[in-house]
Amino acid sequence: MHNHFIQELQDAIGNRSADRRVTTLRKVTDLFLDQGSRLGLAQIEIFDSLLLGFIDDCDVDVLVELSRKLAPVPFAPASVVRKLASDLNVTVASPVLTQSPVLSGDDLLEIATSRGQGHLLAISGRAKIGAALTQALIDLGDRDVLRRVAGNEGAAISRAGLLRLVAASKGDPLLAEKTGLRADLPVRLLHELLDNCAGAVHARLMAKAPTSLRGEIQSRVETIALESKRQAERPRDLRSALALVERLVEKRQLTEDKLLEFAKDRQYETIIAALAAMTGAPIPLIQPLMRIHRHDGLMTACRAADLSWETAKAVILSRLLSLPAAEIEQLRKKYEDISFSSARRALIIWQEQTMKPRRAG
Repeated sequence: MHNHFIQELQDAIGNRSADRRVTTLRKVTDLFLDQGSRLGLAQIEIFDSLLLGFIDDCDVDVLVELSRKLAPVPFAPASVVRKLASDLNVTVASPVLTQSPVLSGDDLLEIATSRGQGHLLAISGRAKIGAALTQALIDLGDRDVLRRVAGNEGAAISRAGLLRLVAASKGDPLLAEKTGLRADLPVRLLHELLDNCAGAVHARLMAKAPTSLRGEIQSRVETIALESKRQAERPRDLRSALALVERLVEKRQLTEDKLLEFAKDRQYETIIAALAAMTGAPIPLIQPLMRIHRHDGLMTACRAADLSWETAKAVILSRLLSLPAAEIEQLRKKYEDISFSSARRALIIWQEQTMKPRRAG
């Protein structure tokens, strides 16, 4: 029966009818999948050689179907699988890249270094990934690839790879969460990751981390909060910040984007100087608003500077490190209710009260 179908396959290869070729390919593929576990290496190589004759002329849909069928099969014909895996169309390559046990580490590494992000993403979903291949994925991959690698417990990641993931986690809460939950992440790198991410990530890590890790996370988060409080309350020398902001004003470069940059970098003194310049309010009025824990006054100053909510939120978080998501949403609603004109009037009133001389006795 095998010889009969092999002959049929050979006939179909030379047949000009696309329908005949596809029908025969499906029939022989199904036969191979049914009988392949009992075939010897030489017989599998025959199927491998003959099936290769079809691939170049098949439509994408047919190749995707073939790739899906062969992907989980441990005895799949190696040359066919490698050809599918290296196909430029990622929908064809993805099934075998993600699942096929036939592909060697060298096969995957060659594809990883010669194809695009879609191929890297498919490889990063494999159940087991060696350290050399994982490093290539981290070095070459985009944000989605890094996230999938970080969340893949079967991916062996070197210390250099973990350092790269921790660095890339800054500003990427999902990557930070996936990296922080890795069992192979050293404590020192976990601390660094927690230092660089917001409170919402801290909360998700606490909720999802195994019991053995929660104590370490909680301890570091408390340390971060204490240090943040100390930083907010320590005396500030604003001279260099004022000089920087004055230069930006002279060059007409003090913009909302620039203030957002300061806020994201937690440049506390520069934020104060910039807000004062953008609102026309004196430093002694703005500085206490940054120092206290209530947000209303600082939000009023941000609205008086005509800042968007995203920039105002960054300013608020720059001095507190983090806030629960629910509280941030409440603040957003409050901020949208503050009008520009009322915020300007409030600053004028506060300034008059601040500058009013105190009566003796």
